Amino acid sequence: MAVLRLPREVFAAFRIDSQESALARQDVVVALCFVAGTALALGLGGNSLDDLDALDAFVWIFVTGLSLGFAWYWLVGSSLAFVTRRLGGQGTPRRVRHILAFSFAPLVFALPLWLLYPPLLILLGVWSLALLVLGLREVYRWSVGRAAGAVVLALVWLAALAVAVWSALALLGGLG
Repeated sequence: MAVLRLPREVFAAFRIDSQESALARQDVVVALCFVAGTALALGLGGNSLDDLDALDAFVWIFVTGLSLGFAWYWLVGSSLAFVTRRLGGQGTPRRVRHILAFSFAPLVFALPLWLLYPPLLILLGVWSLALLVLGLREVYRWSVGRAAGAVVLALVWLAALAVAVWSALALLGGLG
């Protein structure tokens, strides 16, 4: 994947936010979201996957990976689009979600590293986070601090939203 070798050039091409360029990236985005979800599923599954036979483990990783990958893409991508717009970023939310998806590229190595030594998945997460900051920096021509701030603010905003939903559910559950 070119984004692992030449990330600046790949992300600089995202400045062109046309329908055609988005459609050209769409298949790669879907694959990277699935890969990210699979990496997340492997990280969350941990040693509990040892209790499953091979077929059950495969099905669990596939279904959980697919679900988590697209949930992460839409939730974090929408949160990031919300924040980047407020920080002066121009363009569509789709472009921000595509930047996020391409930052998942290092996670293609998740399965071999998980089989080798599961804590190595943290390194892939850090690499992915660095690519996300670099992608925002290149596309919007921001400083590294501003791009990193956008990522942090998006995660804080998403966490606050989760707490609000959780609190509302707890209150509603306490009423019945």
